[in-house]
Amino acid sequence: MARMSTAHRLITFTVAALVVIAIAVLGLSAAGTGIAGGPEPTASTRPSASAEDSPSPSPEEPTPSVPTDEEAQAILSRIEEQVIAIRGLPAADIGPAEIISRDELGVELRRIFDEQYPPEDRERDNVTLRALGLLGPDEDVAELQLDLLGDQVLGFYDDIEKRMVVVSDAGLDVEARITYAHEYTHALQDAAFGLDALATDAPGEDDRGLARTALIEGDATITMVAWMLQNLSQNDILEYFGSAQVPDTSGIPSWMVAQLAFPYDAGLNWTTILAGGDPTRPDFSQIDAAYDDPPDSTEQVIDIDKWDPREEPDPVEPIDLAGALGAGWAEVDATPVGQATISIILEHFGVATPAAREASAGWGGDRLVVAQGPDGSFAVTWRLAWDTADDAGEFASAYATVVDSLDFAATVIDLPDGDVLVVHASSDEILAQAIEAAR
Repeated sequence: MARMSTAHRLITFTVAALVVIAIAVLGLSAAGTGIAGGPEPTASTRPSASAEDSPSPSPEEPTPSVPTDEEAQAILSRIEEQVIAIRGLPAADIGPAEIISRDELGVELRRIFDEQYPPEDRERDNVTLRALGLLGPDEDVAELQLDLLGDQVLGFYDDIEKRMVVVSDAGLDVEARITYAHEYTHALQDAAFGLDALATDAPGEDDRGLARTALIEGDATITMVAWMLQNLSQNDILEYFGSAQVPDTSGIPSWMVAQLAFPYDAGLNWTTILAGGDPTRPDFSQIDAAYDDPPDSTEQVIDIDKWDPREEPDPVEPIDLAGALGAGWAEVDATPVGQATISIILEHFGVATPAAREASAGWGGDRLVVAQGPDGSFAVTWRLAWDTADDAGEFASAYATVVDSLDFAATVIDLPDGDVLVVHASSDEILAQAIEAAR
């Protein structure tokens, strides 16, 4: 199915994912690393650029001077040296960073999507997401992504052009420097390991791609946190979080927001464990090793016991759904969905977070197949393998909530071999044909 890492076809983003940086810093405060003090910072994203929200300097507080281009590049060069010292990787050969406004970002994102997300790919993703009930008939996945990223992106690294971009309407403020530490880590990763080798956008490998994106973003986030704690003052950190505001995600499906946050949130939790549990002074040896043998499922990222020792996904063979349905039908998508996205889907349809996570745990493997037929007809077969019969039953019970929420034909079936079969279709007749084809 389509996922937010579509954008990783070209670039790695730093996003203002709610809770990611804030949880890291506040968690360290609670652990006694010396960040606590003063008013409790707000868990949010970027400082407001509104003049009405920012007090004017008093006569005793002169307005900070804006650095020249040369001074700004010197500041960024110093951040690069600091990040290299923390991450322990050789310097990356990249050009000078660009600082662009949020309005300019909108133009950049539109260009990137037009170049890297062609109309035929968008339409296939729309068909899949509508057939899963995750998009309405008039919603478009690319436009929703652009709306979400336009408010969330703080910077990006272009691994094709080796281009570093920071988004800021306030110059090299604290947020811009934090962003640069994160993005420069991506440049180091790319130079040392080759981000393209991780194949995060490989067709038919959505769950694997999301897991590997969590490696990339978790690594950059733990490096960024270590840089913050080693190089920013307590006042800088508290001022940043105290003046931040929550991005507006109204009108964006909850599953899309959650999938955007997953690589940063779960990735940070996972890499923190690999780095020895202390993000203030991380040991990157196990993270470096993970680039040579990266995760194959989000289950391995969510549950460290499934990573070491490695529990590989059970293979679930795809079916020729389009062939079974006959003339005029074509396959649109075939991919594993994975534990993380299963939980996200269940939450999107109203299952409480703890129940959704419990219902997705015990995942063994899965295979989603989506086919499109004449006059907008569609069918979905989704076979899921589970570690135990209890795991299968928990998922089937939770997915009944999804079935009840859909406005088209759907069912969830316990299979004799312990697997679970989910089927969606645009009509009862097609549903019966798809069930027969999948059994």
